[in-house]
Amino acid sequence: MQKFKPTTGVSEADRLVGEIFVGDNVVLEANSGAPVDRFVSGFIASCERQGASVVYVNFNRSPQAISDELAGMMTKGRFMLVDCFSSGKGNRDRVFLDFFKSSRCPAIHVENPSDPAALQSVLARLETGNCAGYVFDSLTGMLDLWGDEEKALLFFGHHCPRLYDLNTTAFWLLETEAHTSPFLAKVRHVTQVVLEISVSQGVNFLTARKAVNRSGAEIGIPQRFIVEQGSVKIVKESREGRELGLLTRIGEMLANVLDPNVFFEGIMHILAGELGMMRGTLVFRDESSEKLRIVGAYGLSAAERVRGEYALGEGITGNVVQSGVPAVIPDIRKEPRFLDRTVSRQRFPADPTAFICVPLKIDDEVVGALSADRPFADEAALPKDLRLLTIVGSFVSQVVRINRMLHLEKDELLTRDKQHLAELQRSYRFDSVIGNSQSMRTALATAATAARSRATLLVIGETGTGKELAANIVHYNSPRRNGPFVKVNCGALPDTLLESELFGHVKGAFTGALRDYKGRFEVADGGTLFLDEVSDMSSHLQVKLLRVLQERQFEPLGSTRTVNVDVRVVAATSKDLREEVRQGRFRQDLYYRLNVIPIHLPPLRERRGDIPPLIDHFLAKFNKENGKNVTKISRYVLSRLESYLWPGNIRELENCIERAVVMSPGPAILPALLPDEIMDAKGDELWLPSDDQTVLNQVHSATKRYCEFCGDLARVRTGLIRTVEGTIIRCALERGLTQSELAARIGMSRMTLRKKIREYDEESTFGKKRSE
Repeated sequence: MQKFKPTTGVSEADRLVGEIFVGDNVVLEANSGAPVDRFVSGFIASCERQGASVVYVNFNRSPQAISDELAGMMTKGRFMLVDCFSSGKGNRDRVFLDFFKSSRCPAIHVENPSDPAALQSVLARLETGNCAGYVFDSLTGMLDLWGDEEKALLFFGHHCPRLYDLNTTAFWLLETEAHTSPFLAKVRHVTQVVLEISVSQGVNFLTARKAVNRSGAEIGIPQRFIVEQGSVKIVKESREGRELGLLTRIGEMLANVLDPNVFFEGIMHILAGELGMMRGTLVFRDESSEKLRIVGAYGLSAAERVRGEYALGEGITGNVVQSGVPAVIPDIRKEPRFLDRTVSRQRFPADPTAFICVPLKIDDEVVGALSADRPFADEAALPKDLRLLTIVGSFVSQVVRINRMLHLEKDELLTRDKQHLAELQRSYRFDSVIGNSQSMRTALATAATAARSRATLLVIGETGTGKELAANIVHYNSPRRNGPFVKVNCGALPDTLLESELFGHVKGAFTGALRDYKGRFEVADGGTLFLDEVSDMSSHLQVKLLRVLQERQFEPLGSTRTVNVDVRVVAATSKDLREEVRQGRFRQDLYYRLNVIPIHLPPLRERRGDIPPLIDHFLAKFNKENGKNVTKISRYVLSRLESYLWPGNIRELENCIERAVVMSPGPAILPALLPDEIMDAKGDELWLPSDDQTVLNQVHSATKRYCEFCGDLARVRTGLIRTVEGTIIRCALERGLTQSELAARIGMSRMTLRKKIREYDEESTFGKKRSE
């Protein structure tokens, strides 16, 4: 074999690794878009200049392309092509196989490239020739063809030492993204030189990852390069400039300060990318056991992290934490104190690796340590590495300090949240509801039964009857009590905003959508969503709501991502939904979906007996809030409160009592403190007691007074009969009963009823309202 000066063919790469030695196997690791061809063509051109030959083993490119682009660079007969493509990835296509009928360069076609032994046999025959350089265009192509990493590693591990012993130089290409980390680690272990060619954000980087028996301050440090007039030129940057850029990027990582693991791994990625530091660990003291445990790591498997446990003072890491003094080990292979408890480095004990460990301090207390490996380190650069890692360690210490403070606050908040939840559950017990009327007892019994299920509830009642209170009671007495309880008033937001509020949106979904936003359905996942005034929802949103109720899934506004939720819906309305359906304003299918379990809350005027206890409750509440002692109510004031219709129901009563307590100068509620609408209420604004016996007692008293006043009992009888009978007829017809229906109900013929109407001279007033 003709001797020649070994080189990669790219002078900047030679300088970066220190020097290329005879027998070197150079692995070119490349990511997508990296200019690998420039390095390959440079190597082939260097062989031509020195009169050496090249054996090119192709797996990824057609023989025609290689012949046209590369074989032409060399004197005829010096370029030998070993073709594994045509019968491999080329699938024995005649287009590729025809190359060998009129070959423009010496070529060997491997008939069965899927068998590594066939290729080994060809290469063994060529070793007797005068070949000075080898190019294997793809370890990745071998893996694709052989389908087994072990086969590719076995081939590589066999030929690397053979080519080394033949005093030749070989290029091995692989695509970094196509291989696992263990595969790459084993390849790096076997070879002498590893060059990484990458492209990041349009910038080319060249990194010498390994150079056996060569030292250099720039090994492991990515170098920016450009291709200018066919030559690779490295853009010079000082160590200080790199450190400044690195610290700037670490400063940007502070955006992840609330997630220390993300912050730490981001820092180690930066250190690995900028200065070649690999395999970092973050250990902290466990105060309960005085052990040091790994809480964050880079370059370690989960099993290796678990093994990384040290006693205080044990090994280098334990000693750094105990003493608070950093440590620098130039070569861990020569350091007996180095334990490698994670066993992450024993796989490749021949690799020279420096170890740097710095203490982490919070308020002068050493709480842990940050360490990093520096493979193939230049000993002269280690003091600078220590200084840099110390600065980075101070960043980590502050992040840890911030998170400790936040965790303390979070624990306090969680404690307060648990206490608040317990208070809510006590406040919203079923027995805490004020109301002894039969209608309220019925509503509460329905709510108690429904709370144990996941069924959708529809709470129906006038404004102020306590629909939101009912929803609270259902949630805090259900299995979802520990989940979120989210409320939305559908009548308070425009249609477009309500859709975003319910279902969320993604950034850019509409003008003003500057970030992703979680909707109330997603926020309420695992809990209850209360939709107040659901009848005000537009038809478009009714369709989306129906789908969520049926499928338990939806898409945020502007997104195609489907969100699955587990939400219990409690809807409420003050309108008659059946009438809304008849009028076409509410979807019938949605009505049936919501009306699974209806809960009817009666208005306050239909449960007069609940007014006194409600007054007592509000008096106690507002006395406590205002530091007052208003406890007395005159019989007259109480009668006015009991007789009022309360169109605003319990909410209106609550506001009335609050006003009276705040404005009262003494311990009693005076008539002057009641709102004008209550004091001025007459006729239809008041109502009679709801139980029959009380009404009859009042009628009896009025009749007795009438008899005493008139004296003529016959006149009294005639007057009362005509008044009562005429009133009954008038009220019945005004309520919508026909004359036929009324006659049947009071046991009177239609003819007699008509006669009575004429006798009472009411024909002009109501007789024609519902005539048939």
